Amino acid sequence: MCHAPATSAGKLRYCAQCGWQKKQAEAQLRLNMKMVPIAFAAMAVILVVLFLRSDARTQSPWLIAFFLTFPLIALAVSYAVTRRNLKTLLAQPPPVARASAATAALAEGAQAPAMNPLYEALLKTSPPRPLRLSRRGKFNLTLTLLVLFVFAGVILAQLYRAWAAHSFAGFQIREWGLAGFALLLLLMLVSQWRAMDRQRDLLSNGEVVAARIVEKIGSRSASAIKYEFEDFAGQTHSNTGTDYTQKLNEGMSVPVFYDRDNPNRQVPACGTFHEVVLEDAAKQGLG
Repeated sequence: MCHAPATSAGKLRYCAQCGWQKKQAEAQLRLNMKMVPIAFAAMAVILVVLFLRSDARTQSPWLIAFFLTFPLIALAVSYAVTRRNLKTLLAQPPPVARASAATAALAEGAQAPAMNPLYEALLKTSPPRPLRLSRRGKFNLTLTLLVLFVFAGVILAQLYRAWAAHSFAGFQIREWGLAGFALLLLLMLVSQWRAMDRQRDLLSNGEVVAARIVEKIGSRSASAIKYEFEDFAGQTHSNTGTDYTQKLNEGMSVPVFYDRDNPNRQVPACGTFHEVVLEDAAKQGLG
C-alpha cells in the first residue's frame, strides 16, 4: 500500500510501515507454530516404534531412517524459522497510518491498472481453444514424476527383496506399510493428473471472463489471490486461486475460465500449468 519494501515471513510477506498483510502473516505463523509440534511428535513416535521392533533392527533400518529422519529434521528447521519470523513480526512497531499516492488516486476514482495484453487476447478467444503445457508445467511435472519414480523404485526394490525371501505370506507390518505408501503415491499422482485434466477442459471449452482481484496474499514461490466475476447470467462468483506469475495485485483483472453449466468449476489463467496457444499473428502483436 505504501510501496515500502515488504518483509518475508515464511511464505507470506507483510509491510512493517503500513501494516499490509501483517495480521494475515501473524495468524499464519501462529498456525504453523501449533501444527509443527504435532507433526513432529507424530513422526517421532512412528520412528521410535519402528526402531524398537526387533524385525526393524534386523531388516534394513536405513530405509526407515531414510523415510523418517529427513522429515523430522525438516520439521525442526521449519519450527525454528517460523518462531524467528513470528518474533521478528511481533517486534515491529505499530504501522504508520498514511495513504500512499497510489491509494489516494484510487480513492479519487482513478482508472484501474490496464490488463496484461496477453490476458486481453485470451478474453477474445472462443472454444475450443488449442492448449499446450507451459514451461512451468513441464518443469513441475518432470520434477514430480522424478521424485515419485525414485521413491517408488526404492519401495519396490525393498518389497521385491522381502517377497523373494518369504513371499507375501511372510510380509510384516513394515512391508505392508511400504506397499500402502506406494499406493498412496500412486493415488496422489492420479489425483494430480485428474486436476490437470479438469483444468485442460476448462481452458479449452469453458467460458472466459475478466475477474477483478479483490485480495492478494504474497508468497515466495507463488501468490494466492481472491477474485470476483459475473457469469453469463449475471450471477457473482468469488473464489481463490494461485498466481504463479507473481505479478498480479489487488484491483487488477485476470481472465477466469469457468464451466457454463456449473460456474463453480473455474480456474484463473494465472493458476494453471497449461496455456492457450494463440495465433502467431496475435503473439507478434503482443510483443
